[in-house]
Amino acid sequence: MIIVSKEELLAFKKLDLLYQMNLLQEQSVRLERKYDCSLEEFRSLVTDSDENYEMWDDLIEWEACNSALLEVRSMLERINAEDIEVR
Repeated sequence: MIIVSKEELLAFKKLDLLYQMNLLQEQSVRLERKYDCSLEEFRSLVTDSDENYEMWDDLIEWEACNSALLEVRSMLERINAEDIEVR
C-alpha cells in the first residue's frame, strides 16, 4: 500500500496547475505576438473586419485559453488559501 500525505497531494496538484498555467500563458503569448495586440484589441479587430476564418479560429482559441487560465489561477488561489477537502 502506498501512503500519501495531504501535503504531498497538494504539492503535486500545485505543480500540475503551474504546468497548465505555463502552457496556457505560452499559448496566449504566441497569439499576442502573432497579431501584435491584446485579446481585447484582437476581439475588436475580428468583429469589425470581414470574415476571416483563421482569425475567428484564433479568437476562439485565445478566449478559451484566457478562460482556462482564469480557472487554473482560481484553483491555485484556493489551494494556497487551503480552501480544500481531501477525500
